[in-house]
Amino acid sequence: MKDFIQSGIHWGDFNFTLVDVMIIVLIVIAAQSLIWFLRVVLGRVFRKTSIEEGKQFMILRLLRTLIYAISVAIALETIGADLTLLWASSAALLVGVGIGLQNFFNDVISGFVLLFEGGVRVGDELEVDGMLVKVERIDLRSTRVVTRYGNLIVMPNGLISGQTVRNFSQGDTASMLELKVGVAYGSDVKSVERILVECANAESLVIRKKETAALFQDFGASSLDFSVFFWVNQPWSRSVISSNIRFRVDEAFRREGIRIPFPQRDVHMIPPEVE
Repeated sequence: MKDFIQSGIHWGDFNFTLVDVMIIVLIVIAAQSLIWFLRVVLGRVFRKTSIEEGKQFMILRLLRTLIYAISVAIALETIGADLTLLWASSAALLVGVGIGLQNFFNDVISGFVLLFEGGVRVGDELEVDGMLVKVERIDLRSTRVVTRYGNLIVMPNGLISGQTVRNFSQGDTASMLELKVGVAYGSDVKSVERILVECANAESLVIRKKETAALFQDFGASSLDFSVFFWVNQPWSRSVISSNIRFRVDEAFRREGIRIPFPQRDVHMIPPEVE
């Protein structure tokens, strides 16, 4: 037993002794205990501060990764591993892995930007690529969002941080919506303007403190084209809001005899010449 403790087990250039094994076990236990202690302490600190859930998760993840990396380095030094030689021999491999994982690292760096910059937070309503989504969770590499139809989508962080994203939950929460409608030629355009404004203001979710305006946009091919602009502070419900206004506009047009035309074409038949 004494000989085993002193000589240990030989594996290549390494010599494992019972003392080395005990030290490695103690290092693992110490690392786990430190992580548990930091999680308890930081949990109490987070409850007393306004740090967001996403940033809390990122801080704990970084501390845990750092503690594990230091523990592995100490354990390798304990068994006599030459870390300088290890890094030098793996330099070519690390370069190849870095090239292959450049998109991954881009998403990870973008995750740091999203979490610590504060431009996008958990619970924010965003418009990404014309799609309205709500942020459910921001992870190190990806962001989980939910669409208006209840679909869960996992977006790479690089997609969000690398393009222009409209955030409805920060800054001025009011956003302008546009509803287009065409009426038949010969309609009373002033009555159309009045009806559009009244129907938009009749919707309970439209902000009346901001001006609602109806504009005569163009003389179309088969209609007089109008647009009514109104403000809402619930962009998540903008489809429902626009639908409610369309119902009111259709009812008001029917009541006042204003027609919404459809494209028409005149076909002239020319009879063949008689010889």
